Amino acid sequence: MTSFAESLKREIARIARKELKGELDALRKTSTTQRSDIASLKREVKSLQGRLFRAERVTHKTAAVVLPPAPPPTAPATRSPVGSLGAFNHEAFANFRKGLGITQDEMGRLVEASTLSVWKWETGKAQPRAGALLRIQTAMKLGKRAAIAKARAAA
Repeated sequence: MTSFAESLKREIARIARKELKGELDALRKTSTTQRSDIASLKREVKSLQGRLFRAERVTHKTAAVVLPPAPPPTAPATRSPVGSLGAFNHEAFANFRKGLGITQDEMGRLVEASTLSVWKWETGKAQPRAGALLRIQTAMKLGKRAAIAKARAAA
């Protein structure tokens, strides 16, 4: 009798495995397809995030470059690189430094900034912050001799 019971158990297990095999194969195939779809969607999300980041960076740069038009001058033009609207004129700043006949390093010491900052301001690659703008305006109010003396004394 034990032999019959064992044979019956083995046969039932074999039939159950045979029936489940078809169902398990279908589940495995569905799972593989879904994992592939998830990986594809992750790649697409990563690509879209990169495009969004680049678009935001371009938009930010474009917004920084576009300045409101300056009103027509009513008073004689000043030599200040900072306009009435607070827009920084990098060419006027470079011309001011060249007019003084000092180096970018000396100009940096005059306005308490690094040589690299002066170079970036003059080339238009960066805009000075509010504190630096105030120091630039103060330097512009100095006479040529006083500015040169202060720049060279700060060394």
